[in-house]
Amino acid sequence: MNNKKKQICINLAIILGITFFGYLLFILYVFQLGMSFLEALVAACVLYLSAGILNNNLRQEGRISRRVHRISSGVSSLIIFGIILAVRLFLESLEKYYIFEVFYIFRYLTNDFFLFAIMVTLFLPFHAIFLKRMRKQKEREVTKNKLDDDEVSVQSGQFRRLYFKFMIVTWIIGGIFFSSSIFQIPLEFGDIFYLGFVWAIVAVGFAILITIVVNKTRSIESRISDIVLKQAMYTAGFISFGIWSIQLVIVELYLRRLFNITLYFQDIRILIPVVNAIYIAVFFVTLNKIFKPLAVERGELKIQEVFDIYEKKREEMKVLRNHILLDVQDLKTYFYTEEGIVKAVEGVSFKIHEGETLGLVGETGCGKSVTALSILQVVRPPGIIEKGKVIFMGEDLLQKSTSEVLDYRGKDITMIFQDPLNSLNPVFKIGAQITEAYFLHMESELLVESSNRSKSIFVVAREWGQQLLQDLNIPFPHLVFDLYPHELSGGMRQRIQIAMGLACKPKLLIADEPTTALDVTIQNQILKLMKELRTKYNTSMLFITHDLGIISKMCDRVAVMYSGFIVESGEIKKIFVKPYHPYTRGLIGSIPMIGKKKRRLEVIEGTVPNLIYPPSGCRFHPRCKYYFEPCDSKVPKSLEVEPDYFVACHLYDPEYKGLSEISIKKVEEN
Repeated sequence: MNNKKKQICINLAIILGITFFGYLLFILYVFQLGMSFLEALVAACVLYLSAGILNNNLRQEGRISRRVHRISSGVSSLIIFGIILAVRLFLESLEKYYIFEVFYIFRYLTNDFFLFAIMVTLFLPFHAIFLKRMRKQKEREVTKNKLDDDEVSVQSGQFRRLYFKFMIVTWIIGGIFFSSSIFQIPLEFGDIFYLGFVWAIVAVGFAILITIVVNKTRSIESRISDIVLKQAMYTAGFISFGIWSIQLVIVELYLRRLFNITLYFQDIRILIPVVNAIYIAVFFVTLNKIFKPLAVERGELKIQEVFDIYEKKREEMKVLRNHILLDVQDLKTYFYTEEGIVKAVEGVSFKIHEGETLGLVGETGCGKSVTALSILQVVRPPGIIEKGKVIFMGEDLLQKSTSEVLDYRGKDITMIFQDPLNSLNPVFKIGAQITEAYFLHMESELLVESSNRSKSIFVVAREWGQQLLQDLNIPFPHLVFDLYPHELSGGMRQRIQIAMGLACKPKLLIADEPTTALDVTIQNQILKLMKELRTKYNTSMLFITHDLGIISKMCDRVAVMYSGFIVESGEIKKIFVKPYHPYTRGLIGSIPMIGKKKRRLEVIEGTVPNLIYPPSGCRFHPRCKYYFEPCDSKVPKSLEVEPDYFVACHLYDPEYKGLSEISIKKVEEN
């Protein structure tokens, strides 16, 4: 059924439903039964909302999922609505034919509060039945272990215990009004009894509103947290309203109206100060004696749990990072041009471990992309890799021949380039460019799959490619598979390039500014997608960009590059919290920070040096405000200032400790 026919069927169903509902209302109005229908509907809605509120007030670990609870409670309330409506119609028909004059008990059963208590009681078994059915349906769809089943039963058990308390309260209220009907106590909606309840609700609501306003006007440091405040407010409101209601029922309903004993008259003017006094007393007692200590205890447990999880992850990462996937040592790449030798990469060294993402960040022209191209040995002439080692999975790729390196490209190491339009071949369809990787590197797997399924290897490769496009959230993959690159948008082309890179499930993915040419929305989608695919395929990543914001989202460690050198490298958190190198400080200082007002952002003075004639010594010294004598003559060594954290700067060299302290003091004085 196409979408047009489906929409027509939906519209017809809506029209028929409205017509039937209107016809039902007309029948009820003709037979003067509309009030029963309305009262039963309101009671069913109150029951549904009450069940939802009770479930939401449970703790997160004991709460039934909202979707499951809404379906089960909604269907249960609808069934109970039908039952109660039938009961009310039956009782009203008895009253119409004067049967109440013979059987007085039926007259008392029409009490609204008593019927609502019956509805509340019927709700629990229906709700349990539908929860059980939905749990069994979910078990058929997804295989669940024993622990998951226990967790589901605990959740429903906590809701059941809270619901029992709600049921007891409703039966108490229903019993009060049922007894008033039996003893024929005069009750009218306008008398002091009903007004006492209404004004008590108004007083409690006003007290809660004042509490919220007062808490909002306090300073952030002394403000009570929302969870603790709600618990104390609702407890105080419920208890103060309950105390007033109890005395109202005992003194006004039973003593004065049933037994003609008058202790005192109910005065609404006294109600507000009494209810507020009880509210204030209960609020502060429960806040300081119960809810605040519980919040502190839960907070300590939560913090301990977070630390345990963090330590566990750190241990796992340590075990994982013991396996070095890529080790680049003293890599140098020069370009021999007519104007001179461009020293693009000058002694770069870094490591990437299994399952890790290393961010390579720096200004335009600092050698990031050339470093990536040197790893894959795709540097175009006049570029030459002068020296160094690129050890991948224990083997030096620079010592291998061109044909041997081809076996690694596209299979074990892949690269996503900055401009997808120029990276994709415009004369070949998307599907042909994706399946090329399968035919080059996964020929054996294709043959095995085709023999097992009695299909051509081209059919199998097409199915694999379409499945990969589907994993990348590309709509209509079977259509996109047969399109050309120019028929797709920039974001789609970037996804296609990611698909080509992940086709053979590589161990290392090099992403060279993959989101620079994209708008912010598509950029966020691509980054989220890359993080998910990295986890799914257990792929390590070298992420190259000049955007520190992207680095903070994507990477585990970061290496800051300047003019062909890595000047600082270490964990992502440390480099943002406490940067060491003056260049890194300048980069981070140039980022606008939310919550901090600055008249002007910090600017690194000067320009990136010409790599044909680079400055002697530290290449950053012409732009550095901490510059002192050795900076212009000696290249700084990479020093380990913290565990697994390296900085190449004379400021942290013990040999020049005295000179660096003088330089830092001069900068701080200025």
